[in-house]
Amino acid sequence: MIQWKKGIASWSVGKTLYLSVPFTWLLPEAENMARQHKGKVIAGGPAVKLLGAPWADETPDSVPYDTLSFHNPLATFTTRGCPNYCPFCAVPRIEGKFRELDTWKPAPIVCDNNLLAASPEHFRRVIESVSCFPYVDFNQGLDARLFDVEHARLISSLHHAKVRFSFDHRASENTVHAAIDLARFFKLKDLGVYVLIGYNDTPEDALYRLEKVRSWGIFPNPMRYQPLDALVKNSYVAPYWTEKELKDVIRYFSRLAFVNGIPFENYDYHKRDERQETLWQQ
Repeated sequence: MIQWKKGIASWSVGKTLYLSVPFTWLLPEAENMARQHKGKVIAGGPAVKLLGAPWADETPDSVPYDTLSFHNPLATFTTRGCPNYCPFCAVPRIEGKFRELDTWKPAPIVCDNNLLAASPEHFRRVIESVSCFPYVDFNQGLDARLFDVEHARLISSLHHAKVRFSFDHRASENTVHAAIDLARFFKLKDLGVYVLIGYNDTPEDALYRLEKVRSWGIFPNPMRYQPLDALVKNSYVAPYWTEKELKDVIRYFSRLAFVNGIPFENYDYHKRDERQETLWQQ
């Protein structure tokens, strides 16, 4: 699959520079790009909707371009918003109330923030629209609380699907595990689990959830919490954590394909490990 740009998406039309800024910690870089540009600057994206961009000439709600395609041409949205309003998530502030889109670009990376909150009719239309692709990635994750037999059955009709869930709180363990069991019952094997760390938890709690996911035969994807107004990535250190603990947990569980034979408590990170991992990844 085509990799995400992960940074600022920028393009020019005549003398007008367009900037799409996905993360708040990229706003200083976007401001620098704007100040160096000799012409009009139009800025948007999640970061701009959260914190604004006083250095831009315009910050409209929409532009006549498929902005998402500049970040990843294989990505699409079929719904916007999320009804959950989790306090650590920016989606409700950025996208507003949950709603189904009438039309969307068929594409194999489905970025809906809570696709399963949609009606059964909408979900069936989404599956039909992506059924032609050899691989479909439900990229933002599916809500384990809403995942049911019909969802699993329809997803299993695709050629190959990447199904992701999230395990943000220890109290949701049974729900997430049940969703994984249901997915596996329908022969869905490409499974992932996002694990939020550094938000209202402790290192012990985070390690419990990460190791639990690994015990289910899945490599967890640790997600370090970022405040909604962060201007420097990974600058926030939660109570009960140290910077070293956060880095160690992220470093280890992001590299499980490389270090899986070493228990976390025995893993001693050194620069030589980083070099070896770089060679291994190549």
